Amino acid sequence: MDVKFTKHAEDMLKERRFDRAFIVDVVCNPERKESGAGGVWYAIRRVGDKVVRVVVNGKEKPYIVVTMYYDRRLRK
Repeated sequence: MDVKFTKHAEDMLKERRFDRAFIVDVVCNPERKESGAGGVWYAIRRVGDKVVRVVVNGKEKPYIVVTMYYDRRLRK
């Protein structure tokens, strides 16, 4: 698999009830990408009236998912 999850990301999958396959798909096929500091980038996808933001470490595979959440700032 080209996407790995930190312990925190594993915990957030359960706590926030995200499906692992869905998060992998968001990372591999985001609607939008944003750059962050220190090699971090954000994979973003709209799902209905919500926006999922996945925090990813690494510009090359395997990507490391740090966390994921519904970004309330981007909601419409």
